[in-house]
Amino acid sequence: MIQTAFLGDVVLTTPLLQALRDRFPKAYLAALVIPGTREILAGHPSLDDVLVYDKKGRDRGWRGLVSAARRLREKRFDRCLIPHRSFRSALLVFMAGIPVRIGFVQSLGSFLYTQRVRRDSSRHEVRRNLQLMGPLSPGDSVDSAAAAGKLWVSSDQEDRDWANRRLAEFGIQENDRLIAIAPGSVWATKRWIPEGFAAVVDDLIANQKRKVVLLGSRDDLPVVDEIVARCREKPLNLAGKTSLRQLAGVLKRCELLITNDNGAMHVGVAQDLPIVAVFGSTTLGLGYGPFTSKAAVVERPLDCRPCGKHGYPECPLGHFNCMKQIAPSEVLAAVKRLCSEY
Repeated sequence: MIQTAFLGDVVLTTPLLQALRDRFPKAYLAALVIPGTREILAGHPSLDDVLVYDKKGRDRGWRGLVSAARRLREKRFDRCLIPHRSFRSALLVFMAGIPVRIGFVQSLGSFLYTQRVRRDSSRHEVRRNLQLMGPLSPGDSVDSAAAAGKLWVSSDQEDRDWANRRLAEFGIQENDRLIAIAPGSVWATKRWIPEGFAAVVDDLIANQKRKVVLLGSRDDLPVVDEIVARCREKPLNLAGKTSLRQLAGVLKRCELLITNDNGAMHVGVAQDLPIVAVFGSTTLGLGYGPFTSKAAVVERPLDCRPCGKHGYPECPLGHFNCMKQIAPSEVLAAVKRLCSEY
């Protein structure tokens, strides 16, 4: 299986990995991902190996592509499923000489596949990925496979112990009710406004008697720092201070996750957390919402949404109403409802 896109995209392929193992219990199964997402699949029970395609590093450019294809060819794979719809992924498996190459009709390099599956845009991405099993398991139900499959992220006792020690350093004990907030995103129009997050933090700490931890990557630091600067009640800030596995370990300690439409949202689902997700430029109709029944999505029904598959550096119309019109009280109401239910 090849998925060399973002963190969330990789997490959303994990039910497909389980379905492949169920279909081929004795086969050698491997996943090819980028370096930044390798650790979240390490130890996956369905995988024999996690391979790395460093498309922005050692495998950059044409020579890198040739080198990566050579490494794949040496593995002598019989089949490959390609959820990633990039031309480069299609070219890579073609150059590797893998006999059976299954991908989506809508992929840019679909003419390089031996079998093509029509991607159903009305389904959740988990179910769309499972459609690739069709040529390998004719007659099997995608929906039944999705119901059986859960999102999965690598995290073990060592990661949970690290989280417990780190939280204890800041006075957060095991019996404290802890809520995580992941306010980042690669795309600016998928980020709720900092003053909104700050108001939620203040209410959770002062009125709801919760402890709050902010999470994210190093790239999220400017956004997280702005939120912290606006808070009257100071949360614990672990943005840029965890690995992906450690992030999962921290989430395992939490009661709930408040997040934008980002990769951390899917990691939270994999930890079986209730999710409050704030959606701006994207919508659930795109198929990337939280894959769980324990979720609430807070959004504005505007005619301009969605403005793109991912998002933009700034609102194309200049008003950013999809996020500015969401009040902290709406997010807090969703938090209270989910905390009471779960």
